[in-house]
Amino acid sequence: MIIGKLKDLQRYKGLTENIDIAIDYVLNNDLLSLEKGTYVIKEGAVKLIRDTYIARPLEECYFESHEKFLDLQIVLKGQEGFGYCDASEMGITVTAPYNPEKDVCKYSIEKYDLNILRDGAFALVFPEDLHMPKYDIDGKTVEKAVIKIKL
Repeated sequence: MIIGKLKDLQRYKGLTENIDIAIDYVLNNDLLSLEKGTYVIKEGAVKLIRDTYIARPLEECYFESHEKFLDLQIVLKGQEGFGYCDASEMGITVTAPYNPEKDVCKYSIEKYDLNILRDGAFALVFPEDLHMPKYDIDGKTVEKAVIKIKL
């Protein structure tokens, strides 16, 4: 997993063609001005999901992973907790097996790291990165974009 600020996103170009397409889109568009919804950036390879919500209490959050797509999760405005655990750690229980249609597997995890993503922060999440987004920090609205990037 890579966590950083949007001002530094450019340095991650060159990893894959689809990551480059996603980064170029982020750097050349005002994501905060997009209405809530799904936007196709490259058919079948890169899409953006724009959302606005109040994050969840911890007991309603869950860890997830993806096999076919990376997540580039960007907090545009507000803040949220973002849990992380590497898939090789002990104490991981699958709570919902992998669903290939939704590209998601869900987990319960005993020990994990908790990061706070604030305005202009991103997390680039790979298949081995079990992650828990949308953890409520302050009860305020979060403006977010999640870009799904095909591996």
